[in-house]
Amino acid sequence: MARKSQPDATRQANGEVPPGQVPKLMRQPRQRSRSALVLGALVVAGGAALAFHTVNQMSHRESVVVVARDVALGQPITAEDVSTAMVGVDQTVATVRGEDLRRVIGMRAASDLMRGMLVQSRMVTDQVTPQGDQQLIPIAVKPSRLPARGLHSGDRLLVVLRPEGQAVPDSKQPSAGIEAVVDQAKGPDNDGLMVVDVLVSRSDGPRLAALAADGQVALALNPRRP
Repeated sequence: MARKSQPDATRQANGEVPPGQVPKLMRQPRQRSRSALVLGALVVAGGAALAFHTVNQMSHRESVVVVARDVALGQPITAEDVSTAMVGVDQTVATVRGEDLRRVIGMRAASDLMRGMLVQSRMVTDQVTPQGDQQLIPIAVKPSRLPARGLHSGDRLLVVLRPEGQAVPDSKQPSAGIEAVVDQAKGPDNDGLMVVDVLVSRSDGPRLAALAADGQVALALNPRRP
């Protein structure tokens, strides 16, 4: 036993620590690389910029007039047709402010208004038809003489004239026609007829009115102008 302990005593005398008693050093955490720090800084900066942009956009939301239900061109705008909503809009867009809602009611649609659209000043008008150079002529026709899709305000027509005695026009000569725009169409009435109010020039009004009263006209639908 003395021989086995002698080496340990010798080591202690020389100031050596036995292997079992050597203290273990704590493992130091790795230092983050420079690229990771830069990436983290960019992510934070990007998030801050996005948050600022979102808050800034929300702070510029304002009340504007929107279309609550479809309104055809030329039709009067009622209180049920428009409403207001808080939206963020570009300042260059000429929207109608929500506080001007009452001013829009009673005006007419200057173009087809679709539900959800933001109302702009150019989309509405206070001009009542017919205008100074126009005449409004009612034409009564059978529903079977109209397109299956019906007629809508703003549709452009060619009113084909067929005076008495010319039920079948000469194929070599095109039938006389008058360009017209549909103001509105209603019906059928008590006689089962549809009444189509059309706008024509003052020069064509008297002739069209005389022939339309006797049912001597036919309607042809033209494409709308862009």
